[in-house]
Amino acid sequence: MRIEKPYELLHKEVYDKNGHSIGVIDKVWNSWNELNPGPFFGVKINQAIKNKYFRGTDKLVSIYGYNISKVEDCIVLNKSIDELYCYWNKIIRCGHTACTTDELLEKPVYDKNHSRIGTFFSSVESYGPSKHYGIYLDPYLSEMWKKPHNTLMPVPTNYILYVNDTITLDKTIEELKKYWKEQFDY
Repeated sequence: MRIEKPYELLHKEVYDKNGHSIGVIDKVWNSWNELNPGPFFGVKINQAIKNKYFRGTDKLVSIYGYNISKVEDCIVLNKSIDELYCYWNKIIRCGHTACTTDELLEKPVYDKNHSRIGTFFSSVESYGPSKHYGIYLDPYLSEMWKKPHNTLMPVPTNYILYVNDTITLDKTIEELKKYWKEQFDY
């Protein structure tokens, strides 16, 4: 579904296609997704979903505008919680190790020169291996590059070098900027 006014969805209750409550929309980000342009939404999951799927985490999970089938007093998605969970908790290669998306969410991201880029936020849904993850740019980069303050930028999984309390990429900020310009016209 095309979402014309994404900020009007903030704080609305979200249900999967089977009527199960997932949580509420807490954040809105701009998307880079060429095939399905539109906003990303950060959902603050409810206690039942935390306990069943995420072992109590308080991290936001991402949904896309094209996952929304109906908007009224609440939001209804076109996928079940089980279908969404397979994307939210996918295992990816991170340098010399493997991590689940849940382990990466909300970690600070640095370039190879230890300059802060932003915060890891989301993955792009795909049936095979995930190819891109979204980094919520730090405000100083958004301002410097004249991007909206809520911009998510794509980072290929093979750019992840090291994961601990932070995520380190194998590229510099300038290399990332060049990649974003060439691949996504940012």
